[in-house]
Amino acid sequence: MKARLSTIIVFFLVFATYAELQAYGHGLGARFDTAYYRIENESISKTTVSVGESFFVNGTLSSLVERDIQGKMDIRFDYASIDSWFVSLLKSNFSCVVQEMCTKPILIPLSQNHWYMDITPEPDAYVLEGDKTFSYSIEMIPLKAGIYHVHTDPNADISSFRYIGPGQTIMVDGSQDITEGELFEFYIPYAVGFVLMVIGLGCGITFVYCRRQRKRK
Repeated sequence: MKARLSTIIVFFLVFATYAELQAYGHGLGARFDTAYYRIENESISKTTVSVGESFFVNGTLSSLVERDIQGKMDIRFDYASIDSWFVSLLKSNFSCVVQEMCTKPILIPLSQNHWYMDITPEPDAYVLEGDKTFSYSIEMIPLKAGIYHVHTDPNADISSFRYIGPGQTIMVDGSQDITEGELFEFYIPYAVGFVLMVIGLGCGITFVYCRRQRKRK
């Protein structure tokens, strides 16, 4: 009985932590205190920009422990555009199937940040010394129009905990043309994969047809 109760408690604690960490992708400011470090005095220079126009996120990262923490300053954001529901489905790696026809903003993986923004953090990689602070400034240049909900991610080397900044919605005006990153890392690979699939299907049908024709003879 005690073992079962303990399992249930652990499950709910893990679920609550996961839900809090995922909240930033839904327009909420996740303020999960890792007890290791804290983001302070964060500000965003602009909330309405045009494609190609830079804006900055500035703040301070403060250590709450004596140990050194290493990481790489980055940005996480979700993005809403005029992409079709099918394109949004593929871009989100099918995670948006739980949403209404994938029409809501999709959470952009860190590996796809450059499809939508040029991001230059200062510092980039960092070492936050124990009980110390340092100031950071992250320059962002949108490459595609849309609605972004942006959060600072210190991306620290603490596997069990993450702390996401308070977040801000950014309106970007201008072109929604396909960016270079989307073209070479999304559209072309999927197009090539589709063509290869059609060719493979055609070869398979031809093989089966020819085999049946031989049996009839």
